[in-house]
Amino acid sequence: MSAPSAVGDPLWVRTPSRTYPIYVGPGVARELGAILSRHELAGTVRVIADERVNALHGDAIRASLEPLSQTWYSLPSGEEHKTFEQVERLYDALLADQPERGDVILALGGGVTGDMAGFVAATLLRGVRFVQLPTTLLSHVDSSVGGKVGVDHPRGKNLIGAFHQPSLVVADTDLLRTLPAREIAAGWAEVVKIAVIQDAALFADLEANVGAYRNLEPGPTADAIRRAIALKARVVEQDEYDLTELRAVLNYGHTIGHALEAATGYAELLHGEAVAVGMRAAASIAVGMGLHPADASERQTRLLRQLGLPQESPETESDAIRTAMGLDKKRAGGRIAWILPNGLGKVQVTRDVPNELVTAAIDLVTRAA
Repeated sequence: MSAPSAVGDPLWVRTPSRTYPIYVGPGVARELGAILSRHELAGTVRVIADERVNALHGDAIRASLEPLSQTWYSLPSGEEHKTFEQVERLYDALLADQPERGDVILALGGGVTGDMAGFVAATLLRGVRFVQLPTTLLSHVDSSVGGKVGVDHPRGKNLIGAFHQPSLVVADTDLLRTLPAREIAAGWAEVVKIAVIQDAALFADLEANVGAYRNLEPGPTADAIRRAIALKARVVEQDEYDLTELRAVLNYGHTIGHALEAATGYAELLHGEAVAVGMRAAASIAVGMGLHPADASERQTRLLRQLGLPQESPETESDAIRTAMGLDKKRAGGRIAWILPNGLGKVQVTRDVPNELVTAAIDLVTRAA
């Protein structure tokens, strides 16, 4: 199946449940209707859109979907709205329009929108097809790929969810230009994450060209996004349902990062910011265990700061972080699986982390710099 002429060749993700293409590059969303038709996704397109993104890009996406049948539904912006209440509202609106299993749910927005729209797609009529049109850098490289969908619970992030692979991802780098600097920085956190655990050369490129990435220069940005997506896709293909520790490595920085988000009510830190802080904590544990060179940890901290990311959350209570960690999804037998770097480009999973190193890591990121 060849790509439409106006866009480049897609990356492909091949999982046991579904094989799907990912188009990456500037302007690819202008070909959205053609891409959907090419991949036989031409039922009624039911667009679930972040309200802020709708205001910025909605008209252009509506035009790109013509002449396909389309209906639109709005979601409020922000992680604090990633709730069952909003999901139920979407169910009500969609069911009022008499959807069919041949329809396509399209998520237009960042990771929150993609996760919620994907959860609705996984459960509505026992599953309808799903397309991701991510509009944040973080969702380009992380949440739009891999099929993890869900909603938050007051006790923790993404504790209610499913695996529902998209049928298509269209990652238009032009859409990133309307993002505020803080959102751009949050997205680069996930690129740094994948570089630390899988690709030392990508990490070095990020260090050497940090200004180009912060400014979203088109060539370097598209190249880094494609590399990060390809790295994640290879992991997802081998462990689609997160049944082994292979896919768990993608959660580097997320153990304390997710706990930070929960401890602050999902309203203080962007996901990428929390992961950046969590990476510093995890790297410090790895150094303390003799797994990771101290200079590599320092390079990570320096790069994350240069990208505009926090490396501490001094207003967060350490006890609140520990409580939130008690619901970490990677727990087994009461013990957390820690994802720890083992030199740049390598990673390992261990449940044998001394409590004193965890305490020291939490103290490190909750005190003022």
